Amino acid sequence: MALAAGFAIGAFAFQQLPVFPVDAWFLLLFPLLWCLRRFSGAAWLCAISGGFFWAQVHGTVTQPQPVPDSLLQDTVVASGVIQDIPDSNARRARFFFAVNELQQGNTRLSGHWRFRVSWYKHAPALTAGERWTLPLRLKKAHGYHNPGGFDYEGWLYSHGVVYTGYVKGAGQQTGRRSFSLDRLRQKLSESIGQSGLSRRAGAVVKALVVGDRSALTREDRAVFAATGTSHLIAISGLHIGLIAAIAYFLAGWFWRRFPLLCGRWPSRVAAAPFAMLAALIYAALAGFSIPTQRALIMLLIVMTGVLLRRSANPSRILGLALFAVVLWDPLSVESAGFWLSFGAVAAILYLIPRLGGRFQWLWLQGGIALALAPVLVWKHLPVSALSPLVNLVVIPVFGLLIVPLSLFSALLLAIYPEMAQLPVSVTGWLLDRILVVLDHLSQWSPTLHWQGIAVTVVPVFAALALLGLWRFRRMAVHPLWRLSSLSLVLMSGVLLEQRVVAPQASHFRITVLDVGQGLSAVVRTARHVLVFDTGPKYPSGFNTGSAVLLPYLQSQGIRKVDRLVLSHSDLDHVGGTQDLLRGLPVMDILAGEPPGLGGAAAFRRCKEGEIWWWDGVRFEFLYPLAHRFEEGNNASCVLKVSVDGKAVLLTGDIEQPAEQWLVQHVEDSLRSQVVVAAHHGSASSSTEAFIRATQAEYVLFSAGKDNRWGFPREEVVARWLAGGATPLSTANQGAIRFELGRDQVLSPVSWAAVSRHYWHK
Repeated sequence: MALAAGFAIGAFAFQQLPVFPVDAWFLLLFPLLWCLRRFSGAAWLCAISGGFFWAQVHGTVTQPQPVPDSLLQDTVVASGVIQDIPDSNARRARFFFAVNELQQGNTRLSGHWRFRVSWYKHAPALTAGERWTLPLRLKKAHGYHNPGGFDYEGWLYSHGVVYTGYVKGAGQQTGRRSFSLDRLRQKLSESIGQSGLSRRAGAVVKALVVGDRSALTREDRAVFAATGTSHLIAISGLHIGLIAAIAYFLAGWFWRRFPLLCGRWPSRVAAAPFAMLAALIYAALAGFSIPTQRALIMLLIVMTGVLLRRSANPSRILGLALFAVVLWDPLSVESAGFWLSFGAVAAILYLIPRLGGRFQWLWLQGGIALALAPVLVWKHLPVSALSPLVNLVVIPVFGLLIVPLSLFSALLLAIYPEMAQLPVSVTGWLLDRILVVLDHLSQWSPTLHWQGIAVTVVPVFAALALLGLWRFRRMAVHPLWRLSSLSLVLMSGVLLEQRVVAPQASHFRITVLDVGQGLSAVVRTARHVLVFDTGPKYPSGFNTGSAVLLPYLQSQGIRKVDRLVLSHSDLDHVGGTQDLLRGLPVMDILAGEPPGLGGAAAFRRCKEGEIWWWDGVRFEFLYPLAHRFEEGNNASCVLKVSVDGKAVLLTGDIEQPAEQWLVQHVEDSLRSQVVVAAHHGSASSSTEAFIRATQAEYVLFSAGKDNRWGFPREEVVARWLAGGATPLSTANQGAIRFELGRDQVLSPVSWAAVSRHYWHK
């Protein structure tokens, strides 16, 4: 087990590299192998090195094929096959596209590429396994880069994708594969959607049967997260194991009905192939997703041992499974599911032989929750205090009733729809009532603010637990005490490593977040937080309030927002407001014009001349005018934050008329070391007079990567350069942070550089 853990640690270390290493590193493998043969004490170190080098070998072999840059400049015609279940709604269809040919003009290339493609206008009904010829506009995959945020590029890379694109024009279907597992999965998903189940129950059944989670809303996912039951709607080790166990016991029961067969092969051996087959079929229905691959490998190893009639130490079996999973996919160590899966199994193997008594299963659930808490905190995932109690009831219900009934209903829907009505109705009835209970539980599930606990409660409890292990040895023999001690120590380390210290008095920190084509910035003083704009919202419902701003604030240990400033009402500046208001308490809201919050929150207008102080830091609105009401871009609030002669200027989307007024009336107040450029670098803003007045050392452009408006415009960047400012863009640098205060060196921190991995382009 220790060597397998070392192998996984080595693979994990490789995934942290900012660039892919050169092949010359392989030369070090030979002396390490010699060490393994020569010095038995170096085995663990060699296991770590072996995992590192295997990850490099795997990455070299499986690295996605590049597309020439010349083909990214214009539309390219791609021929390929639709993979997985397309995610379709009224506005767009999104799917994985396995391409074998690219053509642009007289250039024709053959190869193997996998793209993530969106079809926005008049998308036809798409079916997995269909072959299409599509005109595409391709670009290198790009995601948001923010503290606490989701690594979209890493997720795509784990699926073999380094380019995304959209359909530009009319496509042509050129055929379909004779058989496609994904097409079968899609038909099952569609049958479930038309079976008469409620919307929520149907979404859960789709997730359980074919791994299609596209019908789950953000609210549904939030309920499962708040109650610690998200694992129930993701086909993983729990589901694969349950189905395999049911198949194993049923096959064994049937086998024991025939004494002659039992005399030739014991029932426990004969049932193993049926368990393996059931797990294989269920993993295939899930599209062999990465979590199901891990679970399938683990189960095949266990059942192979049963077939060979070899009894092995459970920890050795777990170690072999760990080694096999990392060998199959070294990138899996980057996912939270990897650590949660093996952590849960390890906790179960440790606790079951040591627990007894009436409340054994309750203690087991508590122990699993304790074991997984450090991983959840490490990966910035929600930790539910209700999880042990809820899972104690819900896991058996899902495992013994919901999952088998869902699979049985889907099978009948596929082969004999008339017979499916009763199991479908029972499944829907059960799920609807379980979801109602989870809704109620999620509403009063306590929220654990881990960053605040990091410096107080958790380290104290960790110290007390360690003291108990040393001083009260009889009590400390209990496995839960030992497990909780280890968990609290690990959690303390993770929390202290992630802890973000607020600026000291008379200092402030500003972070301009990477929200694509929009704006959101956070200003933090010693005891206060101001949010300036919340980023965009899109017709699909996706918004940067929940995807970027809230995760950032939570990762910084921020529990409330003292003041929210909405520069004006454009959707790329206020789109995330509703989710911010739902996620954290906001004490005060100011806006340049009515932000269209639907009466959800009261606001007042920001006005020129309003000044306040927080912790020795001065805040002042320079615009708009109190006696004149503006609309649109020129209604934007202009906020200056300053301390000891150092300042940051936030300008919203003001254009030339507003800049001209500022230069004429408050020119002396415009001087700032850092300026967030108006209107994302549009040519309608950043006039030469305004730039001269600011005397900025840095100018920040909050703009989307390769946006269709070409922001920041080249002439605007040239004007700022001529004015002596260094330009920085969130499209390239990700979130950009500055610290300002007495004797503070003005130096930007780019999150894209700090958190870079080799798959980031």
